[in-house]
Amino acid sequence: MSANIEAPTQNVVVADKLQSFASLLSDTAASIRGGSLSLESNTLERLKTISAAKDTVNLIKAASDDILDWIPTLAQFASIRLFFRWKVFQNIPIGGDARISYRDLAGKVGADAALIARFAAPLVATQFLHEPVSDHVAHTLRSQAYTTDNPISAMMQMVFDESLPALCAMPAYFDKFGLKEPTGRLDTISAFAFGQLGRSVWDILKDHPDRLRNMMLAMSAMEQKFPSLGSYDLGWALAASKGNNRAVLVDVGGGKGHAVKAILQATPGLPAHRCVVEDVPKVVEEAKLSADPEMADVRFIGMDFHAEQIVRDALVYYIRRCLHDYGDEECVLLLRHISDAMATDSRLLIVEQVLSKPPSAFATAVDISMLAIGGKERTLEGFKDITGQAGLKILQVYWNQGTDVALIECVKA
Repeated sequence: MSANIEAPTQNVVVADKLQSFASLLSDTAASIRGGSLSLESNTLERLKTISAAKDTVNLIKAASDDILDWIPTLAQFASIRLFFRWKVFQNIPIGGDARISYRDLAGKVGADAALIARFAAPLVATQFLHEPVSDHVAHTLRSQAYTTDNPISAMMQMVFDESLPALCAMPAYFDKFGLKEPTGRLDTISAFAFGQLGRSVWDILKDHPDRLRNMMLAMSAMEQKFPSLGSYDLGWALAASKGNNRAVLVDVGGGKGHAVKAILQATPGLPAHRCVVEDVPKVVEEAKLSADPEMADVRFIGMDFHAEQIVRDALVYYIRRCLHDYGDEECVLLLRHISDAMATDSRLLIVEQVLSKPPSAFATAVDISMLAIGGKERTLEGFKDITGQAGLKILQVYWNQGTDVALIECVKA
């Protein structure tokens, strides 16, 4: 009896979801035809449509359908990585009706035509590449992104070269170390995958400058997702900086100062000479050499943020996209160093992805990648836990519209 009752209910849910998605598609199509919407330029609307499509597909899929997704995705991923490495994408002509035969393309990259055609097939089948006539291939707008070194192509390489080996090593890792959450920077899944137990992922990458350079380029693909301030107004800090010589802004783990530069542009009048960028000495030295003229007055300090905070009583301490690299214990120690340096009126601004309930598919995928290097993505409750243990209290959360990213404002508890 219960099965007979549940089936119609599920059918109604599916029907309602399909109707809702159909309405969304109809409205979106009308907006595009009317010229008021471009999915290429409107990222939020594009992601909204993609998310609705995925939700609808997931609702009607059977377990056996997953295999039909996973296997082609793996083949497509391998083909893209190899084609980028072999410079296949770079040798496919761009523009108009441009195309090239597999034989000519293979000749340009020094490969067998049959091999190139076989790896192109998964990409043609998924509309990543276009096969306008038999035995010829052409670019699509998607594949053109892989004709140069850029944040998108770098991200693809990073996931394949760094994350995929760690994912493949996970069964053996947990067999060896037990079914417990990895913590710490040294004996990570990633280090295990590369035969480098006892070394952090950053120490490993230092031995491979090309991989490190690619990772840094890939990380810049996330810049738009992680705005420096978003809707947060630093006007209070500008006002509080008058009549004293306190540091106004300290970017902890600030790399080459990109966030400070954006904050200075967003907050006219903020004194650059009282802004500080902290990072490991090598990064700081490189940042000084490549700094823009508008960053000339900013102080760059080489330090390890796992050690005591050097700059005390600053109005604002700022840490962006760093905490997710580490487990809870290390984050508490890191935050405690900042908390100990803060004055009663200081603020700590944390910019990170915050897992929603339920979380987005992308956020959970990033979390598994961070698990491989000993880090983690956190819920708001997770941030309350680590900040609370570090003597801090969350004052307010400022969300970046349409994303899981937030700026978390903290004060001393």
